[in-house]
Amino acid sequence: MGQQFGVKEILIAGGPVLAFMIILSIYCIALIWERYKFFKRSTGGSTEFLAKIRAAADAGKLPDAAALAKSHRGLAGAVVTATLTGPTNRDERRRAAERASQRAVSELERGISTLGTIASVAPFIGLFGTVLGVMRAFKDLASAAGAGPGLVAVGISEALICTAAGLLVAIPAVAAFNHFNQKISRFESELRWMIDEVLDGLAERAHR
Repeated sequence: MGQQFGVKEILIAGGPVLAFMIILSIYCIALIWERYKFFKRSTGGSTEFLAKIRAAADAGKLPDAAALAKSHRGLAGAVVTATLTGPTNRDERRRAAERASQRAVSELERGISTLGTIASVAPFIGLFGTVLGVMRAFKDLASAAGAGPGLVAVGISEALICTAAGLLVAIPAVAAFNHFNQKISRFESELRWMIDEVLDGLAERAHR
């Protein structure tokens, strides 16, 4: 019969590296959940909102666009407000709008680089734990007189737990990192198009 391992035995076999990976995985999941909730609250309905703003700008109904911006709770509302208010000079108004857009994007980017770092280093931390486990297995083999290769096999199987833990942490971190970056890029592009169309609408209104 092969040696059976429960949760306690797995944790002991993984050592401090596995304990660190468990803590890192909890932090990673908490960060992903926090960013998900923030994105949902800050960008929810932004595509439809910006479409209405562009339609109002194209129709020259800028007061309607301003009213929509004030009622919108997401980050895009502040960018629209900055585009519609402030200095009358087009270039100055664009700079104000772009600063508001950069502030909105920076709010979305908060914590995303941490996810990227976790995704990059977690497999290496797991591999480091595995190397330590293999070294320990060969040390046990050297000190155990008459022991066969089965002892090494058990030690290596225990050590591979750390590699598996590293991958389990890295995979969701990579997926979340790519997902959030795609949403940020799409949101930033929509804001840029909206700024151009609102400024064009303001320019047309000024020449009437």
